[in-house]
Amino acid sequence: MRWSAGIIVCLLFLSTCVQAQRNRYGSIKGTVTDSLSRHSLESTSIAVYLTSDSSLVNYALSNHKGEFTITDIPLNINCTLVITNRGYEVFTKFIKLTPDKKDLLLDTILLVKSFNELKAVTVTALRPPVSVKPDTLEFNVTAFKTLPNAMVEDLLKQLPGVEVDKDGNITINGKKVSKIMVDGREFFGGDPKIAIKNLPKDIIDKLQVVDNKSREARFNKTTNGNEDLAINLTLRKDVQKGWFGRVSAGYGTNERYEGGGMINFFNGSKQFSLIGNANNTNRGNSGGDFDINNSRSTLDGGGGGLTRSASGGLNFSENVGSQLKLTGSYFYNKSHTDNLSKVHRENRLPDTTFLYDADNDNVNEYLNHRFSLNASYTIDTLTEVNVNSYVNTNKSDMVSTKQAASTQMSGQLINTSENTYSTTGNGSNISTEIFFSHRFRKQGRGVTFGFNYNYNNQRSVSDNIGQNDFYKNAVPDSTDLVNQRSDARNTGKVLTFTATYSEPVTKYINAIFRYNYNQNNNISDKLTNRLNPVTGKYDVEDTAFTNAFRNTNEAHTPDVSLNFNKDQYRASIGSGIQILKQDNLSVTTGTLLHQSYVNITPSANLGYNFSKTGNVSVYYNGRSQQPSIQQLQPVPDNSNPLYVQLGNPDLKPSFFHNLNLQVRESKGNSYWFTGLTFNTTQNQIIYQTWYDDVGKQYSQPVNVNGNYGMSGNLQFSQSWKRRDILLRMNLGSNGYYNRNNTFSNKVNITSNAYSFSQSIGLNFTYKQQLSIMPTFNIRYNKTKYSSESVAGAAFNTKTLSLSAFWNQPKWLILENNLQYSYNSQIAPGFNKSVTMWSAAVNCLLFKKQQGMLRLAVYDILKQNAGVYRSITQTYIEDRQTQVLQQYFLLSFTYNLRKFNPKQAR
Repeated sequence: MRWSAGIIVCLLFLSTCVQAQRNRYGSIKGTVTDSLSRHSLESTSIAVYLTSDSSLVNYALSNHKGEFTITDIPLNINCTLVITNRGYEVFTKFIKLTPDKKDLLLDTILLVKSFNELKAVTVTALRPPVSVKPDTLEFNVTAFKTLPNAMVEDLLKQLPGVEVDKDGNITINGKKVSKIMVDGREFFGGDPKIAIKNLPKDIIDKLQVVDNKSREARFNKTTNGNEDLAINLTLRKDVQKGWFGRVSAGYGTNERYEGGGMINFFNGSKQFSLIGNANNTNRGNSGGDFDINNSRSTLDGGGGGLTRSASGGLNFSENVGSQLKLTGSYFYNKSHTDNLSKVHRENRLPDTTFLYDADNDNVNEYLNHRFSLNASYTIDTLTEVNVNSYVNTNKSDMVSTKQAASTQMSGQLINTSENTYSTTGNGSNISTEIFFSHRFRKQGRGVTFGFNYNYNNQRSVSDNIGQNDFYKNAVPDSTDLVNQRSDARNTGKVLTFTATYSEPVTKYINAIFRYNYNQNNNISDKLTNRLNPVTGKYDVEDTAFTNAFRNTNEAHTPDVSLNFNKDQYRASIGSGIQILKQDNLSVTTGTLLHQSYVNITPSANLGYNFSKTGNVSVYYNGRSQQPSIQQLQPVPDNSNPLYVQLGNPDLKPSFFHNLNLQVRESKGNSYWFTGLTFNTTQNQIIYQTWYDDVGKQYSQPVNVNGNYGMSGNLQFSQSWKRRDILLRMNLGSNGYYNRNNTFSNKVNITSNAYSFSQSIGLNFTYKQQLSIMPTFNIRYNKTKYSSESVAGAAFNTKTLSLSAFWNQPKWLILENNLQYSYNSQIAPGFNKSVTMWSAAVNCLLFKKQQGMLRLAVYDILKQNAGVYRSITQTYIEDRQTQVLQQYFLLSFTYNLRKFNPKQAR
């Protein structure tokens, strides 16, 4: 009740603030058309600026009728109305609303076509905040105000339709952003988190959003209607020659520390960047400043363990002459994680139910080196070659100590286990991709050739030492001692060749002929020896856990598709034949299994753009997936002696069917999206589990049919701006239903799982001095089983958070983040609710505020806990992991800048 009352008070406060402003503002309405054809002009950008200092007041985009409404225009103040549309002269008009005439209806505005696009752009410095271009959504960065020394991440949170979650994942109008580029070039391999957390906002001129299509799709101008997005950050011209960066360091209680920085050198087409970070505050390796909004509880299952990490890297890009472009990067990452956890599991079998409890102590060390080099060579205006190469090396060390026990519901012991498992591994992955494209003189005709080779090599040496005691009627019955050393080597080689030929059939229809060849060769060898008590060495072969296995897959897939594209309509239909051969050879036993399959691979999509910012799309695709070498390998894995995993060389490839409907529209300050998905799988690979008479569990992958799932979601975002006040609301509804067949103790059971969630979030901002962001989310989960002997389960989770900052006076920034999480069905002994509260005080220093001194406190109430619940067809599990708890951190950040003084503004 206290939390509900707090939310109500917060909402009343926000609504009162907005209401108080209404009588001080007016609105402008109008219609925009072409001066010659008198056709309405959709997605025209209409913006109002203060005449005195050119600061943005408000903006809107016209609808499909060319109509627009701009609200929140201040009264008795001189303003400038600026209307822009690509290919037209800029229209400007000076206006001044008064209390007697605060709602202005303009005559129809006639835009004149421009024969000099450059002139249309440069005739005024008042660029539109948002503009819609073919296949591109563009934001004028200077129109969006942020705090001093803001990063690109802070900018993104101000843009309409853009969401950045607590982990730094970005969605725009409901679609995921998977790549970020700087001036059209990949930045640290396109990693979005590195870019948004380390690049300052004030060096960016424009932020452009495009579909993240493959080179083949871009060349053939095809789409499946469901691509991720990519962001291109266009730098200001005055910073394209010079250097900039930031360095920071911090130290706190409990020996917590953070430090790092990035420096960037730009000179025209040349870019060079260095980055380095080190911390023991679970912040990962993306860099950036400490963010109290990341200080969350972990009832959702994330953030377990205490991690110490260090990273560093470089990125470069350069044009060599007029035809060759080079981009490359190197990244180093090292981490050490300690994690104490406990598990309580209720195993639900058709004929019985028993409990499993375990205490775990895991220590993991990981080292990774990542190299990439991309070259693009333009042979002529019609022909291009791209070569991408990647090298990834890794080394890992892990030690896991476990104490576990299984008991009957009555409390009688079934078994106990004490086990120490350690492994040391290293490996490498090398990948090279070559893509050749050529367009012919005839519009729409072209060919592409793609070649990809991937080599993966992994080796690990593991020691498994443990004692397992088994009971009958609560009396010790037998003991199983394990003392093994295993040497495992896995090698994979994948060769892919793809060729396409596109031919125009009519002006709007294009045919694409495609052939794909894929060859996959895998080697998996595992040698296991027991400790010899005589020699004290591991020299006695354990044949039950030793095997040499070979797997080869070869697939030929020719297909053809027809693509239609006219005005606002888009359609594609195609089909292919996949001829698949698979050989599984156990070298140890001399057993060979040969399998052949022929699959039809249909695809279809239909799209309709009912406006420049709204569309509906339906698409279907079918694809196959081969079993992994680990699923096929017949040798048991007993790294957990009470949970033995078996392979299955008889597995068949799975075939997925996916049908998706999406509708989305963005209108100025509002956005909505809805999506429905249906999927089913033939020969789906699931894991059947069973127990022997001493309570030892076994798991093995098998093929099943009859599984399917449906999901739907609805999102709505609306923002209101009244001069100094901005209010944004986000609503989200999600639900799914999954029907799954599984095997529990070798008995077929069908489960029906339902889930529904509802979320609401508000963002209230006043003059960039005050921001209040309350959010609330509730999720309900329920699972029912076909077997009456297996009881169903239901639970709900609630999360309430409140983030805020205050920036007044200008040198002081106060931050606060409060989050409350609750799970109704967490087992006794685990925290059902967690309240996380963190805060920070920031002082901006020096004349240009390039320095910042910061004092932050994490987990003020000392309540942070990592607790979550998972429900499967065979068990309900509660898990609690070690998490970072209260500490104070004092840090200092300094921003470095040096640009060409003749260009600096």
